[in-house]
Amino acid sequence: MVESSRIPWARISAEGAVIVVSILLAFSIDAWWENRTERQAELWLLDRLRSDFSEIRSSLEIVRADHQQTYDACIDILDSAVAGEPLPLTPEMDRNIGRIFLVSRTFNPGSGAVAVFLSSSASRLVRNQPLADLLVQWSGIVEDLQEEEAQLQKGVSERWTPYLAGRGINLGPYLTAVDPVMTGMPQHVSKPAERTPLIVDAEFLNHVISRYTWQKLALRDLAPLERTVEEILGLLDDEATH
Repeated sequence: MVESSRIPWARISAEGAVIVVSILLAFSIDAWWENRTERQAELWLLDRLRSDFSEIRSSLEIVRADHQQTYDACIDILDSAVAGEPLPLTPEMDRNIGRIFLVSRTFNPGSGAVAVFLSSSASRLVRNQPLADLLVQWSGIVEDLQEEEAQLQKGVSERWTPYLAGRGINLGPYLTAVDPVMTGMPQHVSKPAERTPLIVDAEFLNHVISRYTWQKLALRDLAPLERTVEEILGLLDDEATH
């Protein structure tokens, strides 16, 4: 039997300590590397989010301006139209009619980095919880505006344009009087002599009021969307400075 005094306890203890330290060091290296790669992925995602939401902010400015102009066109007609009388054949009135009865712009939020964030486990990369919460809520906020804009598109295709067409009105002057970038058509103003005046009646006024109502709702739903974009960009800017 080997005497206990001859067992190299000191050497065994030292070797055991080395093994434990090696294992702990390996775990530490793995954890450091995982955190490093996750941080790199987070920085990439935050940079893409900043770029995407900067574009979204610019797009929202265009959409708001367009919705506001159409809303103002409704008010202008309701303030100036006289039942039983023809509308004046002016470029301004043509633009108003074109905006109200023939066209409607929609907001396209795209997908990009927001889709990356919402997909799989990418959301865990964003450590800023208020930012992560806003990004999760984004799709739902967008849907509110899209519902209103879908109603506007439906109104144009199913009610307002058919109303003008059904009265034998030449739609060309009204359509081309609207922003050419929006319609994709060149600017053109026909001669008043070539035109049939549009007579104001109850049905006409009802359509204008309907468009006015939907425009007001669209402008209402734009506001929280714009606030959310500003909050997200503010948080992203804060992250960039840390």
